[in-house]
Amino acid sequence: MGTRIFRTVVNVVVLAALASCLFLLAARAYGFGKAVFDEREGTAKSPRTVRFVLKEGNTVSQVADILEEEGFIDSSLVFIVQKYFYDSELVPGEYRLNTNMTGKMILDILSGAAVETEEDS
Repeated sequence: MGTRIFRTVVNVVVLAALASCLFLLAARAYGFGKAVFDEREGTAKSPRTVRFVLKEGNTVSQVADILEEEGFIDSSLVFIVQKYFYDSELVPGEYRLNTNMTGKMILDILSGAAVETEEDS
């Protein structure tokens, strides 16, 4: 009888641990998905615009790491997923990026989808 109660308690503890892990995993997955698809433009009090040079042969991972280091994006992994989700191709060239841009806006610029106007120059 004592062994049966012990097994039941162990089973309940194991199930509770698995449920907790599943909940944490789901919460993280939701947060990641939200970061990929529900971006907001930055709200920096003093946004800065800088020249960004995308060189021939730069990988999306290298570009994402640079953008994260410079404070343009919060997560290089989110940027990489966005690049593949939006099917963007990074085009080598010189661009102007602002710290208040979203990852999607940056991808549009780096892929040539967003065309600068004369006022932007």
